[in-house]
Amino acid sequence: MPFAPDWTQDLAPDLRPDDVCAFLFPGTGSGGTPDLTALSASGHTAAGPAGRRIVADVLDAVQEGLPVGWPVLRDVLLDDPAAYPDAARRPGVAQAADYACAVAADRVLRAAGVVPAFAVGQSFGEIAAMVSAGVFTVADGARMAVTLVDVLTRHGSGGGMGLVAAPEADTRACLLRAAEPSVVIACTTAPAMTVVSGPDEPLERALAAARDHGVKAVRLAVPYLSHHPSLRGADDEWYTIIRSVPARAPELPVYSPVRGGAYGPGDDPHRALADCIVRTLRFPEIVRAVHRAGATLFVQAGPGDALCRAAALSVPGARTCAPLAAPRPAAVH
Repeated sequence: MPFAPDWTQDLAPDLRPDDVCAFLFPGTGSGGTPDLTALSASGHTAAGPAGRRIVADVLDAVQEGLPVGWPVLRDVLLDDPAAYPDAARRPGVAQAADYACAVAADRVLRAAGVVPAFAVGQSFGEIAAMVSAGVFTVADGARMAVTLVDVLTRHGSGGGMGLVAAPEADTRACLLRAAEPSVVIACTTAPAMTVVSGPDEPLERALAAARDHGVKAVRLAVPYLSHHPSLRGADDEWYTIIRSVPARAPELPVYSPVRGGAYGPGDDPHRALADCIVRTLRFPEIVRAVHRAGATLFVQAGPGDALCRAAALSVPGARTCAPLAAPRPAAVH
């Protein structure tokens, strides 16, 4: 089907003919409410926006992997987005929507001529990264996402995660001062942005202690802890659940901030995903590795622009593109 020549410009205006793209797939909740407006309105043809048809096909494929009786994602994300907040009250729906939005972004960007040479997943986003690389089908990725939320809800309830605006070493010092050993470093998302994870009350005390020392620290809207050593056993449980899901060799390199590099031919993708439940994630190091491997443009395939901003902080001068980022309000002086 012929597309208007400005389709690529609509979604990736900074794309150059010789760019080597790395798609960044965000973790759950990092991009805010999923908004497929830009994708579904893109790619104008005589028959209407091609983007909408691609998005609808992705949502239908995701729906195949969701339990019977769940909200219909095409309804709440495409046809009637105002219904999404109510639907998202059901545990797991928000995560399924984030996954669907990431896969839809991947598919529409590809159709518009923005093709990835690398895939990078942040935490929950590793599922979408592997789907992008052809390791799993869209429906199987949805099935894995739903079962992951179930495992984390059962094993990680009573805890959560918080963002500390400090480098990892400084955040570790904050945790030592707070004397809360159950709160640990979960992720480094940028050189001076660190995520901590722990049980509710110790987590709140640790964040308060950081603020008392002049460090910005906030609780994240994640209803369970993750990347935490107390979840040992939960990783094995989820691995047992997903290990029979058919997997194929990746069609492009998949870089993991948990593994610290690209997956190789001998790696078990199911085990790799399960390791994300317990192990620490370091995003800046992996973005630098992808940049050294040849990436010239980092594209956020999913809601928001948090990973693009993290990439720009991690690789000074890095060029980024976030087609689903909401416009930022003008500063008030």
